[in-house]
Amino acid sequence: MSLRPILYSIICLSVLVSCKKDNNEIEKSSAFFGGQIINPSSNHIIIFKSSDIIDTVYLDSKNRFKYNFKNFEAGLYNFYDGKESQAFLIQPNDSIMIRVNTMEFDESLVFNGIGEKENNYLINLFLETEKQEQEVLEISQLKPEAFDEKLSKIRQEKLDKLAKFKLRYGASELFTVFALANINYNYYYSKEAYPFINYSKSESELFKDLPKDFFAFREEIDYNNNVLKDYRPYISFLRFHFNNIALQEHFKHSEDDIYNNQSLEYNLDKLDLIENKITDTFIKNRLLYYNMIKFINASKSVDDYDKLLKSFSQKSTNNKQKLKANHLVNSYKRLKPGNTIPDVMVIDKNENTLHLKDIISKPSIVYFWDVKDRYHLKVCHQRAKELKNKYPEFDFKAICVNPISSKEQASILQRNNLVYKDEYHFENAKKAIEFLSIKPINKVFILDKNAVIVNPKANMFDISIEKEMLSLINQ
Repeated sequence: MSLRPILYSIICLSVLVSCKKDNNEIEKSSAFFGGQIINPSSNHIIIFKSSDIIDTVYLDSKNRFKYNFKNFEAGLYNFYDGKESQAFLIQPNDSIMIRVNTMEFDESLVFNGIGEKENNYLINLFLETEKQEQEVLEISQLKPEAFDEKLSKIRQEKLDKLAKFKLRYGASELFTVFALANINYNYYYSKEAYPFINYSKSESELFKDLPKDFFAFREEIDYNNNVLKDYRPYISFLRFHFNNIALQEHFKHSEDDIYNNQSLEYNLDKLDLIENKITDTFIKNRLLYYNMIKFINASKSVDDYDKLLKSFSQKSTNNKQKLKANHLVNSYKRLKPGNTIPDVMVIDKNENTLHLKDIISKPSIVYFWDVKDRYHLKVCHQRAKELKNKYPEFDFKAICVNPISSKEQASILQRNNLVYKDEYHFENAKKAIEFLSIKPINKVFILDKNAVIVNPKANMFDISIEKEMLSLINQ
């Protein structure tokens, strides 16, 4: 009897088994995400994880989309519709459908399909925490012991709900990590925020009067949780936590007794603590960069920038962030109050190219807008109109930061029922954004009649801007 047919059968069988095994492995590392966007802000959504864009998915004629995850890392991802974003948990073999109305983005978001229960639980937990912010703010005026008792009760109720959910539906380990992190780190955040919210005493006095075990939860903090590195409750907590412990450290060697986020010494203490307590490179670099940029954007003491930049550069290992920080510092040095506004070119509605400084002939507010942010586009123009009515001594110059034509600019303004007056866009948007450090988009310049900078970091929505305007008028 020949062995050839038997050997052939064995080989075929082994190939079939191998193929089936490979297919199962592929299936285990795949998942589906789709849904419908009501009142979409754009014709696509962007799926991203951390700061990395995974893909751009276009909507069909019914504003529906679908996307297949293959060979992906299970965890929290975000989808962005051009206006707002929200997180979703995706794991192997999930098949998740969403429905969201951008008019009430978070409140309308509903998940269906395999993975729906865990995602609906997480979005409801997010909304519940948002609703409780006012309650937490109110109890923060109580004495520390009473505050702690009420806050602990809120936390325990959430933990009990989670336990019942897990008992009824079961839950993946990854879901449990994020659900517990939401509950615990929001609780920790409120504890850290207490000295800043309680108005009864200065922060220094309040720290001294807190019970010894008030911050006992700090022993439970995981400073290097890579799974949570992009999770909002965790990151928000770490930011506030380092504000707090840096302030406590600062009080030990300074004569300050109140919180001053523009103090150089305080911010140097903060960077030191971040370096000493965090070993995870991603989390450490992220917090170092956040606090460096936060200080530069807030402080008017240009002479302090180099000192903090030096400390930041010694601690960070992210060369891209260090380069950005250097550019920003150099930019703000050019924008020091008393300097003339940098010589960038703008284009008016008639396609005339002009020097920015040449369009200034009286005290002026120069503000900016982005076509991708329709909400800010409307409110900044509305606020400019209100201020113009109160302070006719000022001109208000609006500049679009996008590389568009005057015709496109006119069309956008018309669609939003805005008048095309004192409106400009940049000849070279990328260069101008860098030279003027236009980030965040709501920052405005206050200039005198000679285009000299009075304040390069004003905010039209802050009441202090009116004091600055009055001061300039009365000079």
